[in-house]
Amino acid sequence: MSYTLDDIKALRAKTSAGMALCKEALEHAGGDMQKAVDYINSKSDVVSRLRNLTGAKIGLCKLALEDAGNDFEKAVAIINERGWNDPVGNDTSEKAEGMIDAYVHGLDKRLVSVVEVTCKTDFVARNEEFKSFVHEIALQVAAMKPTYVSKEQIPQEKLEELKALFERELKEEGKPENMLEKIMEGKFAKYYAEHCLLDQKWFKDESKTIQALLDESIQKMGEPLAIRKIMVWELGK
Repeated sequence: MSYTLDDIKALRAKTSAGMALCKEALEHAGGDMQKAVDYINSKSDVVSRLRNLTGAKIGLCKLALEDAGNDFEKAVAIINERGWNDPVGNDTSEKAEGMIDAYVHGLDKRLVSVVEVTCKTDFVARNEEFKSFVHEIALQVAAMKPTYVSKEQIPQEKLEELKALFERELKEEGKPENMLEKIMEGKFAKYYAEHCLLDQKWFKDESKTIQALLDESIQKMGEPLAIRKIMVWELGK
């Protein structure tokens, strides 16, 4: 094997593609990162992946890609910096299709989760597989109680707060200077896996993340899907 798990993670960060597709791309490219990116772009729509990740309008996604020289990672940063990452529900220029689902947990009914998942066409919105996927997300939210849909939704002040906390912990633990960056990355990855829905492991199958489950559903449906909003409501909280 001419690539590592870190290469897969790096490729996913650059493209927002699923783990399986990233692995396939690296195998096809013999471990060459740029060839792997090109392979993924040939297999899936770059603009749709960008819109799916950020919620920005199609036109803005195209503009960001142009300004970023077709670098997916830079395009995400540009969209976030320019404040273009608004939820599709605020976009009055195109109608959002999809559904809202709610799951009430247990016989005592003390917890409910609500999720909004959008798609491109009403044909997919009526599809039973799409409805089943949305309900799985509602179950996941009830079971794992994520705070955010993705790490891109974490406010900058929260990230800075976490960084300060992690730096203080590392200082108190007396970790070697040359290991601090890698340990810090691990701490953030752990936080994302606990608090960000797309980074969480699927509670029914921990070999998959919710991002992987979303990617599979996008491939099945043949069009972009996006988990837009999540909420957990517990009695008395």
